[in-house]
Amino acid sequence: MRYLQYKGVVEREYKMSLKKVMHQLCVNENLNAVDGAKKLGIAKEIFVYWRNYFRLEERQLLFDQTVADLIHLQDRYTEAADIDYSDYGTAIPPANTIDELEDVVDNLIGYYKHIHYSSEGFSLKTAKLPLYEFSKSLITDYRNGELAREIQSGR
Repeated sequence: MRYLQYKGVVEREYKMSLKKVMHQLCVNENLNAVDGAKKLGIAKEIFVYWRNYFRLEERQLLFDQTVADLIHLQDRYTEAADIDYSDYGTAIPPANTIDELEDVVDNLIGYYKHIHYSSEGFSLKTAKLPLYEFSKSLITDYRNGELAREIQSGR
């Protein structure tokens, strides 16, 4: 039998396209090449070829998912794109009060979101962003009295 004949037989038997059949076997049922070929009644080499052609091998699926996630990260902080941070770091007063500390943390969050957006998610500087977002939540918890209640409940 030729490739098109195998394809036709499989599509007629399962009453769906070859891509859907392969997706069902490789992703949903998680069959390896030997078991998948046995289930379809074809040679293992043909099954491996189809799995590679439709990018249904585990490492190919993982790579495709990673690429999709990176594309999604590029659009993560689009609101920070319009803000000008060219004068970042100049004339910031020392944080002597909670209000000033909160303002500085807000500015740093905005700055790192801007860096993240402008670098399309590839800047190492943006690794500090979760730290500053956590700091912001700590300041908010401190203002609401959550930290004091947490200490008292632990005693």
